[in-house]
Amino acid sequence: MSDLDDRLIIHVFGETDFTSFSIRREAFEGMPKVFDTPEGDDYVQVIGTLFGQDNWDQLRERKAENGSSFEELVADSLVHLVADTETVNTALQAGHNLIALGVFRSASQPDDTPVYNARFLGISSTTTTDPNAHLDLVRQGIQHAAAFIEDDIEKGKFAPDSVIARMVDPDSAEAEDDGEELVELPQAVFFHEMVTQSGLETVILCACDRDLAAAAGEATDFVVGLVSGIVPTPHGSVGYWLWQVGPDTTHGFTQEQFVDLHAFPSETYDRMKRSDTVRFLIVDRETHENTRAVLLKRDSIGLQEFETMATEVAASEPEADFEAACEHVMNTVDPQEFLRQTREQEQKGKTNLH
Repeated sequence: MSDLDDRLIIHVFGETDFTSFSIRREAFEGMPKVFDTPEGDDYVQVIGTLFGQDNWDQLRERKAENGSSFEELVADSLVHLVADTETVNTALQAGHNLIALGVFRSASQPDDTPVYNARFLGISSTTTTDPNAHLDLVRQGIQHAAAFIEDDIEKGKFAPDSVIARMVDPDSAEAEDDGEELVELPQAVFFHEMVTQSGLETVILCACDRDLAAAAGEATDFVVGLVSGIVPTPHGSVGYWLWQVGPDTTHGFTQEQFVDLHAFPSETYDRMKRSDTVRFLIVDRETHENTRAVLLKRDSIGLQEFETMATEVAASEPEADFEAACEHVMNTVDPQEFLRQTREQEQKGKTNLH
């Protein structure tokens, strides 16, 4: 994502429209904070109006008196509005390049003039400027902040029929939660996205049977290790990650994870590799309850080495069939034999990434 290293993407999500603005990071330097001030509120009203009438696509190219397009003027307004806020400063310092800003309708004036309020919905990293690819951050940010947003609605900051109010409707949320509880997670390890105080984060989710999840939660010292490889098959090569979960405990086990070599670059993977640590979560696959979290040092699990080889192999196998390759590995590769061969290769100074 070198082409975005010097950019901060502000994704604006309004009542009826959304888009993303790619802005040079240096534009935010030395700017005073105006968010939550009368000056900042003026910017919010302008942005809310432009993104609240379902006509942004027609307005964005319109020229102002100074010759600038509305899109350029809004980008400049966003710089003034969000500069020196905790959210922007955190993103700049942590190396994130995506910020989601929601601008939603609040209680109208007596003359029915719409009034808007703004709320940050999260920060993350991205490899694209495509606004549609950033909607997940908005949805998860709203879900994460639902309790605070409901409080804002009660205080009149957001109108009860605004888009954000509909997105956090308690009845809808309860129905979704009930449905999710009925779906048992597969016993597997996979990448998962979750919203934390630092924004959207990619974690490794290990869904396992209840007894294993409970044992992991009760263990005093709990270790998780990874052996990764690239396995050739008649259907193309596939990334093969073998997690050793609590290997020195009574309830220790190994679990396979398959990685599509053609899935790079990937926003999900990029978020994980840009962090100093990777969060490994053990979850009861029946209740979805998280019983144990282990922080792994990113460098210790060999992400960069794996990605380098994965990209190289994927380029030589454009017609690979990921699902068929996974099925072939599950039918032909014994995890314990894979571990044994890996140890032998390590003793010979060789890598299992081939």
